[in-house]
Amino acid sequence: MFPSPEQTIGLWFLVTGSTGLVAMGADKGMARFRVGTRIRERSLWLIALAGGFWGIILGAFLFHHKTSKGGFWPPVVLAVIIWIFLAALVLHYHGL
Repeated sequence: MFPSPEQTIGLWFLVTGSTGLVAMGADKGMARFRVGTRIRERSLWLIALAGGFWGIILGAFLFHHKTSKGGFWPPVVLAVIIWIFLAALVLHYHGL
């Protein structure tokens, strides 16, 4: 009845990654057409830290958004490193 831990984690990554992708696309649209309130970089970083790093990275290259802004990337890379570390930790403790 309840989803397995693997399904829950997979769903989490799907939701947060999709959120990151949509946020990057929306921010690029608002920047390009100068409409609406832009999404703060801090918000994009928090999405990346929550697990949406793949959506942020994919969105950056798909929408050509923030790819040349060097200061944007260190927190995103840090989020990737943290998630890799957490995945390695989980695999280690589960004996995989």
